[in-house]
Amino acid sequence: MTKKALLSVGMILLLLFNNSNIVFADPNSSDTQAIQENKVKYEQLDDETMELDAEIGKLNIEIDNLNNQLAKNNSEIEDTENEIITINHKIEEAKLEIEETQKTIDGRVRSMYKSNMATDMIVYLVTSENIFDMLDRVQAISRIISVDKQMIIEINEKKETLDKNAKEIEKKQSDLKKLKKSIESSLGKVNNKKEEQQKLLDDLNSRKDEIMSIIEANEEKLISHPLSIINSDSASISEVQDAVNTLQYMLPQLNSDYVIGLANDAIALGNEKIALSETPPPTSNSLGDVSNSNNLATYSMTATAYTGNGFTATGLKPVRDPNGLSTIAVDPSVIPLGSKVHVEGYGYAIASDTGGAIKGNKIDLYMNSEAECLSFGRRTVTVTIIAYPGQW
Repeated sequence: MTKKALLSVGMILLLLFNNSNIVFADPNSSDTQAIQENKVKYEQLDDETMELDAEIGKLNIEIDNLNNQLAKNNSEIEDTENEIITINHKIEEAKLEIEETQKTIDGRVRSMYKSNMATDMIVYLVTSENIFDMLDRVQAISRIISVDKQMIIEINEKKETLDKNAKEIEKKQSDLKKLKKSIESSLGKVNNKKEEQQKLLDDLNSRKDEIMSIIEANEEKLISHPLSIINSDSASISEVQDAVNTLQYMLPQLNSDYVIGLANDAIALGNEKIALSETPPPTSNSLGDVSNSNNLATYSMTATAYTGNGFTATGLKPVRDPNGLSTIAVDPSVIPLGSKVHVEGYGYAIASDTGGAIKGNKIDLYMNSEAECLSFGRRTVTVTIIAYPGQW
């Protein structure tokens, strides 16, 4: 028996082969063989879903990182564009300054030409009182000329520096735009990969939803009898109490929120009927009476134990409840799936699971731990069928 599988879907797959009714298969039928052949594939659904979830999680992190890089890159591009605007503005200011300086120098030259300043300078030098006075006058004239020249040199150097900075900034902008294009390309590839993975995940979840819908139908059928008792106007208070108890025992094994809601609503209605009744409810165990002569069948069987999580062959959760209804695996050709039974030394249970090694008069009892399984070992037990599916 595949005792520790995450998803046991024997009954589910059987139902897929027969959409009109929920039935129990002959273990030797072709449908049952198909169930066994496809069981592993369906058991992998949860594993594949978790793997895809993890992969999409990694892709989301990668996308976030790329988006952060892109935001940083866009910010740097914006800053660089602002720098270019500032530098271009300074270059224009330098050009204007050069033009103004050039106009000033040109004005001086024209003034010198018109006023014959060259002759005046010669006169200015010749009329020096002595050689020292002449040297002072030469230096004064040189300073005037050198100031104009230095002004032009400084402005030209400033313009050259600004031009150089502008080229560097423009190169930086070009590099940033190339980086942006590269990041956007990487982001596009990652987003495409995420979309592909998401499609696969959606497909897996769709298949899981299909299985869950069948589980839901099976669970609804399983609780249909106690629901009909509680909703009946002709049921006795004793029958209503038994139905309420049955639903309470079955609640831990149900998976469907819808069916759990139906069960809880029925329990509330049943308790309301009991409270309004003048007849006190019975105090006996509603699970059944092993000594009752009306029991349907009694077998001597070899019992082993198993543990694990997931679903049983009928889609229920495996449960071990010594005071309620536990889970056992059976051969459906001997004990129909969905039957309520009593197992000597184990208690009451639902025959809701199957296994490859469970053939004939063999059963497998669900336990909460591997230690309990080892402690139980292998035993010969008496199994009493209390009720078949739809009778309890």
